[in-house]
Amino acid sequence: MTSPPCPYAALYEPEFHADPQTVNERLRKEYGPVIPVELEPGVRGWSVIDYATLISWCRDTRTFSRDSRRWRDWREGRLADDSGTLGMMMHRPNVLFADGAEHQRLRRAVTDSLAATDPQALTEVARASANQLIDAFCERGEAELLEEYARLLPFLVINHLFGFEEENARRFAVAMRDLFDGIHAERANAELERVASAEITRKRRQPGKDVTTGLLEHRAELADEEILQHLVLIVGAGNEPTANLIANAMRILLTDRDLGDDVAGSRTSIEDAVDRVLWSDSPLTNYPVMYPTSDIPLANGQEIKEGEPVMLGYAAANRNVAQEYAESMGSAPNRAHLAFGVGPHRCPAQDTAIMIANTGLRTLLRRLPGLRLGVPPEELEWRVSIFARSLTRLPITFDPQPPSAEGTPWKQSHSSPETSTASPDASAPSGRSSLSNFLARLMRGR
Repeated sequence: MTSPPCPYAALYEPEFHADPQTVNERLRKEYGPVIPVELEPGVRGWSVIDYATLISWCRDTRTFSRDSRRWRDWREGRLADDSGTLGMMMHRPNVLFADGAEHQRLRRAVTDSLAATDPQALTEVARASANQLIDAFCERGEAELLEEYARLLPFLVINHLFGFEEENARRFAVAMRDLFDGIHAERANAELERVASAEITRKRRQPGKDVTTGLLEHRAELADEEILQHLVLIVGAGNEPTANLIANAMRILLTDRDLGDDVAGSRTSIEDAVDRVLWSDSPLTNYPVMYPTSDIPLANGQEIKEGEPVMLGYAAANRNVAQEYAESMGSAPNRAHLAFGVGPHRCPAQDTAIMIANTGLRTLLRRLPGLRLGVPPEELEWRVSIFARSLTRLPITFDPQPPSAEGTPWKQSHSSPETSTASPDASAPSGRSSLSNFLARLMRGR
């Protein structure tokens, strides 16, 4: 006798990540545009998976708050101290968790600081960094693209964006990578704080045209803790979705023969291919989170209680709309996806993320002829993360190529000996998202 279908989406179960769309569609038919979810055993919430509803609710700043101090389970002491959801959802003094005037103050500081950088110069940094990373493995004819490229490229570019010194940028990138993977997290977190504190101190003495200086000098007069939390937010959270986008896009290019051939034949641009991936495999799935300020009745007779977490199901909403357009018009819409949010909290760094992904993919395809998947597609696995859509690995093979001679190839030995540079192996935790592990440890001061 088979068990009845689960009455909610268990976001922490590997079975959900193997085929999330099937689960979402089953629950959509039963509950409508907002479905019940379980973030971890005993921790419940909701996910809004309808495109129009998601847009409407994200713009309704009176009914919904981003301040997670409203989270009912946390507020009433029902969460364990080691809950894996705390790292991503506990309140921090940065723009992601702010409402109203405080959100406007912090967002203005972030957007002004980002706007002070030269987009063309940053694109050149992305291209040079991509070549540097490729040079480290191009002669081998094979690589693990997620670990050796997709995760590292955003870090290198974003660290430059923040004006870090080269060696500090390397140390910061490796420390953040170790934190994401849960490898020697305490040591890596201490390294991150040392580097960030040193850079804040250095930028006070030697300001430059970079985001760190912009945050320090902004008229919003951010406290050092606010600056540090924004460094972690933009550098850390900015890397994870961008890395996932690069890897997800490359997976589709290598497994969807029609799209891959169209890109190779210049019938489809890299930019359009990336937009297609943002519709079909959004790197963020159920994040950020909103909290109702009062009870909300649903059309099916259920009710979302004040303070219950409402996850923003961008991936499900995007995919559903893309399928509807494909069926009615023959192709999915282009840039109206919600992969970077909507409303007042729309990601202020989306242009940078898109530029990094486009540059990274274009450089890969140019540099590595004969690029192909290193394992059968069915052997690829998805990480178990309630917030992200991410592969566990992406092996590739290609025709061996000489280095570009544009600079020193990226080598892990550049990092501080105090920080691990080991690749994930049996010692690394499996199952729960390494992003969640990292932020959970960070919130508990470990």
